Order: sequence, then C-alpha cells, then structure tokens
Amino acid sequence: MKVIIDAHQAHEILKSSIYKRHKSNRWLIDTLLIVNPFTIESESLLKAFKIKVINTLSQWSTQNKYEELVSTIGTRIDHRLALLQSNTNKLSLSKLVKQVTMDAFLSTILGVHANEDLLTELPDLIIHLWKNRTDTAARHRLQELFSANKDNFSQSEFWQHLQTILADHMDDILKITKNDFDEKVSNPLNIIVPGWETMWRVVFYSLLELLRRPDLLEELRAQLNDSPKSHPVLLEWVLKETLRLYPPTKNIYRTNVQTDEQVCISVLDIHRNKTVWGADALNFRPQRFQRELTDEQKRCYLPFSISCPARHKFAYTFAGALVSQILNNYPKINITEECLLPTVDLTLDITRDSYHDLTITV
Repeated sequence: MKVIIDAHQAHEILKSSIYKRHKSNRWLIDTLLIVNPFTIESESLLKAFKIKVINTLSQWSTQNKYEELVSTIGTRIDHRLALLQSNTNKLSLSKLVKQVTMDAFLSTILGVHANEDLLTELPDLIIHLWKNRTDTAARHRLQELFSANKDNFSQSEFWQHLQTILADHMDDILKITKNDFDEKVSNPLNIIVPGWETMWRVVFYSLLELLRRPDLLEELRAQLNDSPKSHPVLLEWVLKETLRLYPPTKNIYRTNVQTDEQVCISVLDIHRNKTVWGADALNFRPQRFQRELTDEQKRCYLPFSISCPARHKFAYTFAGALVSQILNNYPKINITEECLLPTVDLTLDITRDSYHDLTITV
C-alpha cells in the first residue's frame, strides 16, 4: 500500500472523485453493528447525515448555548467524580474522561439521560470490543445496556431523525449487510462512536500534556478563572496542538476506483513534519498557534476527516468545555506517585489503551 506523507497530494486524493473510501469496515458492522456513513459507502447517506448533524451542532455555537453546555458538563462531572471516588481517594484519569465525555455527549447533544450502568460500562466496553472483536459475552452485554435504555433513547428527537435517515437508505445498507437490519439502524453506536471516540481522546491527551507542564497548566487555570464562562485563547491553542501532535485519525485510507490502488494518507507524519512545523514539530507547544498558520501549515493540518461534521468549530467547543470544567471542578489534580508520564521532551504514546492505568488525586 502506498503511504502518502505529502499534504498537497493528500488533499488532491481527498477531493478527487477517483479515490473512494476503502470497502466497508466489516468489523465495525459485524461486531458493533454500526451502519452509519463511515461504514456504508453512500454519498446520499453521508450528505443527509452531515446536514442533520451540522444543523444540530450549530445550535451550540452561541454564547448562551455554550454557557448551558458548560453548566451541564460541570454538573455531570461532579456526579461522575462522586461515583468514581466512592471507595478510594484515587481515580483513573482515563475512566473519568471517558465517562464524563460519554455522559456529556448523551445528555447535552443527544438529550438522552441514560442509566448509570450504561454510562459506567459503555466506554470501556467499546474499547474492549475494539481490541477483542470476537468476545460474544461483551457483545451481549452491549445489547443488554442498550435494551435497558431503549426508552431513554426513544425520547431523543435528534436520534430519531438520524434513525429515519438510516432507514431511508435501506437499499444502500442492504448492499453491505443483510442481517439484523432493524437492530443495526436502531443502534445508538451509529452516532455515539463518531461523537464520543474522538472527543474523549482529545480531552485526555490535552490533560496529559497539561499535567506534565505545570506552568502551562497554571497559565490556563488563570485564564479560566478570569473568564469562567468563555473559551480562553490558550485553551484553543492547547486543543489545536493536541490535535496536531495526537490526531484522532492517524491514517486515512482510500482506493483508486480506476486502478484499484490503495493508499494510506499518514496524517500523523504530515502533522509532525519538521520541514513544515519546525525543528520542534515533535514538541507540544500550543503557542505555535498564536500566529496565523502559514499556507503550508494550513494544508498540513488535517485533524479530522474531511467528512466530519464537527471539524469546523463544534469539536473545539465541546472538547474545550470538557477540559475547562474538569480543571475548574478540580483545582488540584496530581498524578499519583506510582504513575509516571514521559518527560516533556518525548511525545506521548497514542495506542488506544495508553495510560489507562494512570491514576490521579483531586
């Protein structure tokens, strides 16, 4: 497979009608029963899905909605912390971030008030099945959680609209998968995985980098204290630098429909290109976004898929609200003595379960 590390060539491929996404990701369909535009090749499905999601997310761009988002997230963080700290003064940072992100996404964006079993178990179940795709017991538990929350999801107007869009594209979906159509169309993971998976990782790695840079963390805390209901500029830089150094989509795969040639666009290599980003390209330095990026840097900044509805503004708004409220709710976050992060001259590891055992006190 040809690996693309040149941004110009990457953009040409992504915009070209000759290159299509790889064939449907079978394991996402078969294991997680996901049949959304990211697993089903259908331009009309993608367009309808994007329009609905973009229209919904755009509602959160106003100051009033941002304050509502921040308030709700703050409340949910307090609740999750109480549960995670029930038996110990230590807690897993990754569990906190995963659960808070899931809770916030469901309650604010989807308007779903899920039960505690789902909020506690679902994040780790998704990641477990990502690595253990044949675990039938885990798949059964996933179905149990959604069955127990069926009424909660049925009250979400946003989710009902998305189900209708999926059902309207039955012919496209049946070309790929013919079994369990109704179950797949009504599967909440069709929106949860694309909405939650990217966000928790952005929040998690932003916090990890802040925790190993106390001066930067205190500077951000000061800005948050000065403007508790706004989105400080330093927070924006932190999120952008996190997305540059640790892009949630490390590789984008395409197939040439004329030649059947498969290519891999290495977003990670493009984001860490020292010729473009400077000798410190492997260093976490949010201040690089203090100035407007050069044209070449703009071309070399591809943190989200070109088809991602959240890529323009919402991702920064939602992730920023999560980071700010975690910091505001916990004035002192300390990594426990038995857990160590790499020194700041090294980049963090980005495998799916990296630092899952890192514990903190708050």
